[in-house]
Amino acid sequence: MDQNKNITEYIIEIYRKEDLMRAYKFDLEKFGTQVINFFPITPKEKLAEVNYYEAFMKKMTEQGIQESGHLAEVNEIVAQLDQLHEELKSSDENYNHVYLKAKPYINENMQVANGTITSEVQLCLNGIYGFLLLKIEERPIKPEEQTMIDQFGNLLSLLSYKYNERKVMN
Repeated sequence: MDQNKNITEYIIEIYRKEDLMRAYKFDLEKFGTQVINFFPITPKEKLAEVNYYEAFMKKMTEQGIQESGHLAEVNEIVAQLDQLHEELKSSDENYNHVYLKAKPYINENMQVANGTITSEVQLCLNGIYGFLLLKIEERPIKPEEQTMIDQFGNLLSLLSYKYNERKVMN
């Protein structure tokens, strides 16, 4: 992973790739002809993409997440972010200020999740990912939904910044 990349953007990118593999039912040939062939890259780069997605599919299959779930390494990063999130809520005034703006939306969505999601970070990630899926479908977004997504995005952006800051220090 690129060290300078926003860690939450990376997680959402992996979620998208997992769903893409599921949508193509792990058919690398079909994915190659319908997706990779249209990438504006050289044949050598296309081969590298095929190899990447082949390894990606293999990893998903080995971890038994063909139908649902996320890669173990992504779950580990989310757990690290969750731990940092809990720490920052009580130790970083600026972070807590951003968190408190997102908290009503987090609480509302936690109730809807009815115990299936217990991590505030996971809930925000799911919210942002769901928002991206709605945008792809070109579904109109209500103003209150946009406000919620903005608050989740602000929180995740700051959390990503703090995560990267810690990584650089260590």
